[in-house]
Amino acid sequence: MSLALTAADTDSNINHLPPDHISRYSINAYGAHVGELHNHLETRSAQILYTSEITATGLASIFVGEKATESSTLTATPDQHSKYPLQKSYHLNRGKNHKKNQDMTFTRNQQGLYEVNGSYKKKTYSLKSPSPLWSRHAIPLLMSSDLLLKNDTTGGTFQITEKGNINNYTYALKKTETINFNDERFGVLKFMIQKQGSNRMSYVWLSKAHYYLPLKIEQYKKGELTGSMQIKNISFTHRAPEND
Repeated sequence: MSLALTAADTDSNINHLPPDHISRYSINAYGAHVGELHNHLETRSAQILYTSEITATGLASIFVGEKATESSTLTATPDQHSKYPLQKSYHLNRGKNHKKNQDMTFTRNQQGLYEVNGSYKKKTYSLKSPSPLWSRHAIPLLMSSDLLLKNDTTGGTFQITEKGNINNYTYALKKTETINFNDERFGVLKFMIQKQGSNRMSYVWLSKAHYYLPLKIEQYKKGELTGSMQIKNISFTHRAPEND
């Protein structure tokens, strides 16, 4: 498989993010196929729009609904306080009036603190931190950014906010492997991601040939594999003209 773009071809890669793209993953839970994930990254002027839509199939749709959509807006360039693009907003829509819908806005106040104002289970909250905050949805982009900035990165920590809380998420390189995708073998970096104090963890296989985006993800709870995602296709695209 040959990429349509090189690292110099897109604005988002200049800012140490993967280029605009559309990707699709197959989702499994406890060994059974339960749905698909569609991701779309698009750069518009000074903003990055990242959207993920999960479509459930079979019995899974009864428990989680047929569709859930996550969307994040980030700045296209980092500021002096962070080497990563900063998050501006996050939305999770699991259906009209669903109690687990989430909304968050991210700002920086006059005292230099990072603020998050959000809602979860129909309750509002406000959080402050001296360090930048992101949604969990943005973690794949942040890890890609880290590796595009420094390809020998072996780990790090992000401050992540969700459901009215702030948690540290760490990631650490475990090994290098190869994965078959589109009848080709690609070298990948296998990282472990874990929320501090949690018995859950995820493993991601990041491909250098695909700007360190994941080709495979596995989720574990107390050592048991509970879910996985495998890439089906990915297409890198040029940024659309601003007036399109």
